Amino acid sequence: MTVSAAAFKQWATDAGLPVGAAPLARLLGVSRTTLQAQFLRGRLHESIVVSAAREASADPVVVLATFDPYEDLLQSVMPPTPREILSQVTLLDAVVELVSRSDEQYAAALSPVHRWEDPPQPDSIRNWIDAVDPGDLRRELATRIGMAPSNVSTAITANKLKPHELVEAARIAGTSSLTGLAAGGLLTLQEARWPDDARRATISALTVVDLNELVQARLSSSQRAARRLAADAEAARRIEESLG
Repeated sequence: MTVSAAAFKQWATDAGLPVGAAPLARLLGVSRTTLQAQFLRGRLHESIVVSAAREASADPVVVLATFDPYEDLLQSVMPPTPREILSQVTLLDAVVELVSRSDEQYAAALSPVHRWEDPPQPDSIRNWIDAVDPGDLRRELATRIGMAPSNVSTAITANKLKPHELVEAARIAGTSSLTGLAAGGLLTLQEARWPDDARRATISALTVVDLNELVQARLSSSQRAARRLAADAEAARRIEESLG
């Protein structure tokens, strides 16, 4: 689901932004052809709204909430749970914490150079879904958005749930929509109202057992991704060979 182009143009005018496809595309750094096509269809992707809000020095969440179907976005704001925070901790982040705990010298060497990897990451949506799933989220989401459960699972694995689908998933789980939108790459974690150093504080509070389980989970996920990539490469090679 997208937002009304007419409503966006009214907001852009009020915000002092250009509403023509060419000048707006230049300002946002997007393709003029793509933006023009969206205007002609009368619907704009949410990423355009968020980029425009940033250019206007406005809060993207507040701006999104002025458009249907995101009018209740601000009503669902709540702090991320520890499970949600850990869902956005990558393999590298977890390994850095594990190694740092093993030796003070390692910790001193890694601390100045470690930079937290922000979403979207290859598994950021799936990890978030798993973190908030009350047990039947995938099935319920498929029902609400009118998609086959298998297609929902594929979209989650491929990190391709759309913004309104992420919002619907958050509604089912009873959690903040903002973290889902951040996991999908639409918002930054700061825009999603995450506390500063949320990941550092949460991972530091893990027991050794829990930290090792987190590293193991991320390693398993990385291995699955590597296998998929290898399978795709092999399939492409076979197609190329068959074509001569």
